[in-house]
Amino acid sequence: MGEPQSSRRAVAYARWVDTNRLWILLASVIAALCFGGVASHLSVEADLSYLLPPEAASVQQLRAIERRARVLGTVMVAVESANPVAREHAARRLRNRLAGLMPRAVSSITFDETVARKFAWDHRWLYVPLADLRAATTALRAELRAARLAANPLFVDLEDPAPASDPAATRALRDKLREAEHAMGGSSELVSKDGHTQLIVLRTASPAGDVDRDRRLLDEIAAAFDAVRAEVPGVEIGMAGDIVLTIAEHDAILDGMLLAVAVTVALVLLALLLYYRSLVLVAGLSWSLLVGTLATFAFARVAVGHLNLATAFLSSIVIGNGINFGIVLLARYQEANRAGTVGIECLAIAIRSTIAGTLAAALAAAVAYGSLMLTSFRGFRDFGIVAGFGILPCWVSAYLVLPAVLAVASRAGWIRVRREPGLGRLVAHLAPRRAVARGVAFVVVSLVAAGLTWRYLASEPFENDFRNLRSRSPAIDTESHWMEQIDHGFGQGISGGFVVTVEQRGDTAALVERLRARDDGRSSETRLLSHIQSLDDLVPPDQAARIAELATLRGLLSDEAIAELPPADAADARALRPPVELAPIRDRDVPEDLAWPFTEADGSRGKIVLAMPGWGYDNWHARDIVRFADDMRALDLGPHVLLGGSAFVFADMLGLVNRDGPIATAGAAVGAVLLVLLFVGRRRHGLVTIACSMTGTLGMLALAAAFGLKINFLDFVALPITIGIGIDYAVNLAARARHEPGLGSRELLARTGSAVLLCSFTTMVGYGSLLLSRNQGIRSFGGASILGEATCLSAALLFAPALLALRTRSRTPSTTATS
Repeated sequence: MGEPQSSRRAVAYARWVDTNRLWILLASVIAALCFGGVASHLSVEADLSYLLPPEAASVQQLRAIERRARVLGTVMVAVESANPVAREHAARRLRNRLAGLMPRAVSSITFDETVARKFAWDHRWLYVPLADLRAATTALRAELRAARLAANPLFVDLEDPAPASDPAATRALRDKLREAEHAMGGSSELVSKDGHTQLIVLRTASPAGDVDRDRRLLDEIAAAFDAVRAEVPGVEIGMAGDIVLTIAEHDAILDGMLLAVAVTVALVLLALLLYYRSLVLVAGLSWSLLVGTLATFAFARVAVGHLNLATAFLSSIVIGNGINFGIVLLARYQEANRAGTVGIECLAIAIRSTIAGTLAAALAAAVAYGSLMLTSFRGFRDFGIVAGFGILPCWVSAYLVLPAVLAVASRAGWIRVRREPGLGRLVAHLAPRRAVARGVAFVVVSLVAAGLTWRYLASEPFENDFRNLRSRSPAIDTESHWMEQIDHGFGQGISGGFVVTVEQRGDTAALVERLRARDDGRSSETRLLSHIQSLDDLVPPDQAARIAELATLRGLLSDEAIAELPPADAADARALRPPVELAPIRDRDVPEDLAWPFTEADGSRGKIVLAMPGWGYDNWHARDIVRFADDMRALDLGPHVLLGGSAFVFADMLGLVNRDGPIATAGAAVGAVLLVLLFVGRRRHGLVTIACSMTGTLGMLALAAAFGLKINFLDFVALPITIGIGIDYAVNLAARARHEPGLGSRELLARTGSAVLLCSFTTMVGYGSLLLSRNQGIRSFGGASILGEATCLSAALLFAPALLALRTRSRTPSTTATS
C-alpha cells in the first residue's frame, strides 16, 4: 500500500506545482532579489582571530587590548637608489606629497629622527644609568683629590679615605656625552647603513581592517609614487606594513573566490548542456540553483555576518554540490519522458522516484556540515552553520522551483524527447561481471585503505610550516620584497611583535624587569624575548636618584675645583659638569612622535609594553609558535596583564583544531549513518550505502598518505564533508535499486549511475576551482576534497551495484547480478 500512496502524493504535488507554476516562479524571482540584496553586504575577514570563538583567551585579551590601545595601521614606504642625491631628493618630494594625506587618512609621518634626537639631547644627563653616574662621581672625587695633592704637597685631606675608583668611569661618561653630541649633529633621516634605502613611516588614522578606507589610502599613496617616479627617474619606491599586507591578503582571497565561482559556473553549465542537450532544462536547473545559493549566503549574512578564511570559498562548494539534487531529478524526468510519459505524470514519476534518495543525500550532507557546529573553532562552526543550512535551500529549490520550470516548459512544448545520454552507456561498462569477485575486491580495498589510514594518522601528518598556508599573489610578493629590503636595511623587528598591557602605570617597570630577568645570562637563541620596549625607556624610573647624583657631580665640579686642575683636564671637567637645573622627565613630556606606541585611546600613557619573540622561535613554525605562547603564559604574569599578538591566536587555533577535528568527524559519521538507516532502511540498501561511504572516506585518507599531503586547519573540514558527500552517490544508487527491485546492475548504472557521475563532476569542479585560489591553505583543501570525491564516487560506481547484487542473487537466483 505504501507504493501507491506515495505515487498518489507525488501526483498531487506535481498537480499543485503545475497549477501554481507561474506564482512559484514569480515568488522565486522576488526571493532571489531579496536574498541577493542581503548577501551583497557580506564581507570577508582575513584575520585569523575570526576563526576562534570569542571566549578564547587570546581573542578576549586581543579585543581588550584593541579597545584600550590606539591601534593604528602602518605603511612603511621605502625609497631606493644607488645614487644618494637622487634617493634623498625623491624621498623629500614624496614626503611633501604624502603630507597632503594628513590628518584625513594619515595621523603622522615619520621622515627622520629629529624629534627623537632632540629629545634625547635635551635630556641626555637623565639617560645615563645611575650606576654609571655613581661610578663617575666616585672616580671624579678621587681624581680631584689627586690633583690637589699634586698641586699642593702640603694639602691635608681631612675627609674619609675615598673608596677605590676606576678612572675609566669618567672617561666612559665623557665618551657617552660625545656620542650624544655627535649623533645630534649627524644626518637625522632614516637611511639604511649602505645608504641605498630611505624610509618613511606612515601611521594611519584608523586601524588596519577597514578595507574600503585602506584601499583608498593605498591608491593615493601609489599615485604619489607615480608622480615622484616621473619627477626623479631612476629611483625605486615600494611599501610594506600591516595595511599593505591586509589588503593584499583580502584581495587574494576575494579574487580567488570570484575566480572559483566563475570557473565552476562555466564548467558546470558546459557539462549540463552536453549531458541534457537542452538549453531550457539547463536554464531551469541553473535558476533553481541560483535561488538556493542566494538563500544560503543571505542566511550567512544574517547568522554569521561575514565570511572568514574557511567560509570564503563556500560559493563554489554550494554550486558544485547543491546542483546534484536537480541533476538527479532532471535525469529521471528525461528517462520517464523517453518512456512516453508526459506532463504531470512525468513530473510525478521523477519526483517520486528520486525524492527519498536526494533528501537522504541532502540531509546527510547537512548533518556532515552541521557536525562542524559541535566545535567551538569558528573556522569549523561558521562553515557548518552556512553549509549545513545552505544545502537545504538548494534541495527545496530543486523540488519546488525546478518542477515549476518543467511545468511551464512542458505546457509550452519546449521539452523534446532526447535519446539516452552516451555517458550512461559508458558507465554501464562498470557493471560487475562477477559480483562475488567484486565483493572480495571491495573487502580487500577497504582493509588496505584502513591500514594506510591508520599509518597516516599515526605519523602526525600535520602541516607545521605556516608559510605553506599563506596566500600568494603579485601584491603579496611585492610587499614581502619591500619588507625584506626594510628588514635588511634597518634591522629585523621594525614591524611585528606583540603587546603586553598592565592595569596601572606603576606596574610597568616591575613587569619589564621581570621579563628581562627571565632572560638574564641566556644566549640570544635561548632567550624568550629578543626585544622589550616601554615608555620607561624614554622616562627613566629612578630620575630622583639620578638628579641627586648629578647634583653631587655638579658640586664636585665647581669653578674653584676646576681652576685647580691642569688646563687639559679642566676642559674635560667642564664638559662633565651637569647643568644647574635638571627637571625630571614626565610621561606627558615625551613628544607624540615617540610616545604614540605607548598611548591608549583615552590618552593615558605608559601601560603598554612592546616585545618581540626570541630568535630561537620560528614565527612560521607551528610547534615554535605553540612553544613560545606556552612559555609566555607559563610566566603567569597575573590576571590584569594582557597578551595580544598573532602567536597567541595561532596557538589557541591549533589547540582547538586538534581538539575539535575528531569531534566534527565523529559527529558527521554518526549523523550520516543514522540518516541513511532512517531514509534507506536498516537492510542491505542502507548497509551498502554506509559501507561504500566508509570505504570512500578511508580511500581519501589512504591517497593523502600516498601523495604525502599534510593536514592543516582547512583540510580537517574535508573529512566530515567527504563523509556527508560520500553518502550522496551510493545512496542514489541504493534508493533506485530499492525503488525498482528488478533493475539489473547494468541498467542501474546506465540510468542512475550516469547522473551520479555528473553530480560528482559538478562537485569536483567546485572543489577543483579552489586550486585556482591564491591561498595555499584553500588550495590544499580543494585538493584533499577532490581526492575524497574520487574515492567516494569510485566506491559507489564500482562496488555498490556488486554488493546490492550479491544479496539479490542469494534470495532470487533468477534475478542475476551479471547483466
